[in-house]
Amino acid sequence: MMDSLQIIDGYFSNKEFYMRSVAGFPLEGRFKAAGLRSLARLIDENEPFSFTLGPNTVLHVPVELNRQLKKELFMIAEKLDEKE
Repeated sequence: MMDSLQIIDGYFSNKEFYMRSVAGFPLEGRFKAAGLRSLARLIDENEPFSFTLGPNTVLHVPVELNRQLKKELFMIAEKLDEKE
C-alpha cells in the first residue's frame, strides 16, 4: 500500500499514521482513521487547499493534486481500520 502513495509520506505505528510530508513539504502530524477521513472530506477536487503548519507557514497544495491527496488519505484510513 505504501508504494501507492505519491503525495503523502509517513509511516504506521499501532493504530495511527505519522505523516512526515505532503508533496515533498514537511508536515508532521499523528492521525487516526477518523481524522484522516475528516481531512479528506474537506478537500474539494476543484478548489485550492492549504495546510497551516504554524503561525508563519502555510502549505498550498496545487489543485491538480487534490484528487490524489484525497485518495491517499482515504487509503491510509482504510489501512488503519484494518489494524483495529
